[in-house]
Amino acid sequence: MRKAEIYLNSKDYGKFWFGQGSMASDTSAEVDLSGTDVVGYSLVSDMAGGPFFRNEDGTLSTVHVKDAFTNYDGLSRKLRVRYDTPSYGGFSLATSVGTQVVPETTDVTVWDMAVRYNETYDAFKVSAALAFSKPGGSNSIYDGSVSILHLDTGLSLTLAAGYSDKETVDGRYGYVKVGYQADIFDVGKTAFSVDAYFGKDIAGKGSESDSFGAQIVQNLDYLQTELYLGARTYSLDQETADLQDSFAVLGGARIKF
Repeated sequence: MRKAEIYLNSKDYGKFWFGQGSMASDTSAEVDLSGTDVVGYSLVSDMAGGPFFRNEDGTLSTVHVKDAFTNYDGLSRKLRVRYDTPSYGGFSLATSVGTQVVPETTDVTVWDMAVRYNETYDAFKVSAALAFSKPGGSNSIYDGSVSILHLDTGLSLTLAAGYSDKETVDGRYGYVKVGYQADIFDVGKTAFSVDAYFGKDIAGKGSESDSFGAQIVQNLDYLQTELYLGARTYSLDQETADLQDSFAVLGGARIKF
């Protein structure tokens, strides 16, 4: 169950939510105006998170790709109460408190807050988000992202970063993407991008996680469809093991209706 919620929305007083749905910090690390986020964005493990890394001798390690790559994107979806303020000069604030009930109940109360910014200027469109989350216990998560699109040229720059403050190991990462969109074909925009991810202490103390990717998306406006293709490398360095790099390719189509 992804969402089951009710909400009240007022232009003057903001939006109140209750039920299973996005916490205030959800997607705060995933702001992206590149036009290629369907196949590549700050959560780089989405493309191939389940497979294990291989040791240098060819045997499987015990480390999944997703264990070494995360974007610390807030608290996702919970059974929660949430409030979003109206937008003032492009800025809006949100906060929420809730608990996990799916896929299993945890009985842990969590809360967060986030600030978002969305504005279009003469030549630029700018979107950004910054969030603070308390997932339970003494752990804290700080994350944010910003994306800038130059409307005249189609060039874009996207940045994201996150930090998880734990008692044992503090994980952190930085992400950068450069994109370009153009009307090459009459059927819709074509978007290209390349990105890079650099993580530290995510898979364990002393570990370093690097990933590099390239993406292309062709929009088919009449069919409300995006055709996409992406490729990505994953590299994990650990003090306790020598691991081979991993490589993934993903292609497909997304239809919106």
